[in-house]
Amino acid sequence: MSNLQITLSIVGVLLIIAIVAHGLWTMRKNNQQVDQQKQRVAEQRQQSSQPESFDDDDIGEVRVVKRAAQEKTDNADAEVEQMSMNLDLDNDDNTPLPSMRVDKDDEESLQQAELELSEEKEPEPQTQQDTDSESAPAKQEKPGQPINSDKPLPPKQQVISLFVKGSVQGSVLLQMMTELGCKFGDMGIFHRYEQTSGNGPMIFSVANMFNPGTFDLDNIENFETEGVALFMALPLDYDGQQAFNMMLNAAKKLAMEIPQGQVLDGNRQLLSRQSIQQAHQTIREYEKAYT
Repeated sequence: MSNLQITLSIVGVLLIIAIVAHGLWTMRKNNQQVDQQKQRVAEQRQQSSQPESFDDDDIGEVRVVKRAAQEKTDNADAEVEQMSMNLDLDNDDNTPLPSMRVDKDDEESLQQAELELSEEKEPEPQTQQDTDSESAPAKQEKPGQPINSDKPLPPKQQVISLFVKGSVQGSVLLQMMTELGCKFGDMGIFHRYEQTSGNGPMIFSVANMFNPGTFDLDNIENFETEGVALFMALPLDYDGQQAFNMMLNAAKKLAMEIPQGQVLDGNRQLLSRQSIQQAHQTIREYEKAYT
């Protein structure tokens, strides 16, 4: 057991020595790379500060380094000096470098700086024509689209209804519809127009309270139902309050002509003064919102 412990101790010591040696080798390699980079940058600066040399034909060398590239060189020098200071501080503290991946990244950043120094060019000034061509699509508008976004939305249809409950005979119904100025027409029901002749806007309609909701005018004498529905649909090309009053009067007159006739509100409850006021309030709020 003691031999195994001694063996493990020796292996551990050797492993520690290998790690320390690898760290020292890595630090020395990094210092060499930084020194080489500083030397290359110094040579480039020295060459740029020397006067132009001329050949036998008194023609100077072509210089392609521009102000932006020189500024980039100064920035690269500052970065290299800062990196060197950081490495020196690290060496003084006797701390190992993080890993080879960081070293590779530093080397790639230095290579990228060299490429930028040799290949970077000043951006060409943008002409007025290019500016106009870029801003032109933003100014163009698609044809056929409305420009005014404040256009009000179409009003939502609102139906105000009343019901007349009772035994309604076909002959009585036809007589009352004629007296009230209602005309038999579309959808197989009666309609009340502004004029009794059937001209003008539609004010309200009268339908069967039960399915199918229509009237058989050809067999009206034998027709019988337990109630009819009167309704008006907003918006109207007519005064809403006046239209409701006309429909209410028609419902009351019809209820008086049938046995046990009753007028019900839109909820099929017995019509009251409160329900009448509520109907007027609904019409008033609707016209205020959409007119």
